[in-house]
Amino acid sequence: MQLQISQYKLLQKIGCGSKHLIYKVESKVTFQIFALKLEKRPQSDQIENEIRILHYLQNIEGIPRLIQFGMSADKKYFLIYPLLHSNMQALAKQQKFSLSLILTIGLRIIEILEKVHKNNILHLDIKPENIMISEQIQNDQDFLKPGFIQLIDFGLSQKFIVNSKSLQDVFIGSLNFASRSSHRGTHLGYKDDLESLLYVLYYLKDLKLPWSEKAQWGLKDVDIEQIGKKKSIFFKTTLIKNQNTNNFSSFMFYIDGLRYDLMPDYDYIKQIFKEMIQNSDYQHKSLSLSIEDQTLEGDLEIAKFTQQINSDEIIVDTLSEKKVIRVSNLIRKYTTNQIKSIKDIEQQK
Repeated sequence: MQLQISQYKLLQKIGCGSKHLIYKVESKVTFQIFALKLEKRPQSDQIENEIRILHYLQNIEGIPRLIQFGMSADKKYFLIYPLLHSNMQALAKQQKFSLSLILTIGLRIIEILEKVHKNNILHLDIKPENIMISEQIQNDQDFLKPGFIQLIDFGLSQKFIVNSKSLQDVFIGSLNFASRSSHRGTHLGYKDDLESLLYVLYYLKDLKLPWSEKAQWGLKDVDIEQIGKKKSIFFKTTLIKNQNTNNFSSFMFYIDGLRYDLMPDYDYIKQIFKEMIQNSDYQHKSLSLSIEDQTLEGDLEIAKFTQQINSDEIIVDTLSEKKVIRVSNLIRKYTTNQIKSIKDIEQQK
């Protein structure tokens, strides 16, 4: 439904990208609160493109619902979608994610990408800022709720066409999370969204990437080339190590061997993630049991020590003999106190 921006009251600016601004707004008709995405410059194509893509992907769980769209008085496209709570970039800085939760987030994005890709759409800008949650987190189980995780920002998205000239000889995406193929300018396909997701998961785990240390990385061709080389080295060294399923190596192997024009085997990918989640849960439980065993053993020693204290004597073993020490009322109890975004890259044509 097309309308004018004047039907909304701007409440506050809540985000921005290279070509757009995002506002929290209130409908003057229904008084409902939404998010409004507005072009910085008239008809700069990205929001118009996103409107088309969202129309095409409506009714996919995990894709924001396109509520309304239109054009401002100064000819800037805008769209209205539900107000979401927060993105993964902000969340990861607020709290430490467990490996199991990171893998669960990855699995949820895989499920969304499967439906997007089967509609022949490539997202092409997967990054932490473009993965959002719909409401405040109460506990980790919230991530299992339908629609809790949302994939946003389809401004750079394109329909996949084999040998498409718009999907080669061009860098598309964000510097830290774009695929190696985007850096090289070779054909882009479904696998490139998966590779970007891989970098996102590594980022959520460590809050950094091997190529994100240099603060002055910019938009220059030399920076794009250098980061692309670092990503290639990262892939090679990680695959050679291949230490265990929790370093994402199985997922990396699959991405590395996939042709750009082939639809990924999503059943296989989801199985990889489920096995990694199970392994991480098992390791966590094993560690917890080990800690509990140590705690139980310590508790028994403390109980024994306390019993001795309550009887006013402690038996001390020495190399030569056992001595009985009277403590009388000196000690009765002892307690302790437990201590687009790194940077958006505009599509080059």
